[in-house]
Amino acid sequence: MIAVLLLTHEDFGKAMLKSAELVLGTVERVKTLGLHRGDDITEFCGKVKNEIEELDQKEGVLVFADLFGASPYNAAAIASSSINVPYKCITGLSFPMLLEALTMRSSYDLSGLTEHCIKSGREGIKELFEELSSAKD
Repeated sequence: MIAVLLLTHEDFGKAMLKSAELVLGTVERVKTLGLHRGDDITEFCGKVKNEIEELDQKEGVLVFADLFGASPYNAAAIASSSINVPYKCITGLSFPMLLEALTMRSSYDLSGLTEHCIKSGREGIKELFEELSSAKD
């Protein structure tokens, strides 16, 4: 099973995971790391590297970062130079993507799951009144 790591600002990842478990029940091989105000970025990078290496069980790790170009994302990028574990990193963490990752991670390889989650994230963006209007048609 592909492992999942959520890299976010503060406790956003913990809240996302807690919400996912409300929907799905308890999930395994998922960790969160939050970067808090005043944290040392070098230490955070080390934690990211360690978590990716510890989570992997030969099928890879799918890392979600909350924001492209921000420190949690940058930590995943920095870790790439010193990790021999297969992992992918998707930015723009959303609830639809996380739910898909957690429910489909046994059905895909790492690359396939990554593409599936990106597609789910894009398709999960809707506007209420447009959806209601198209449902009437």
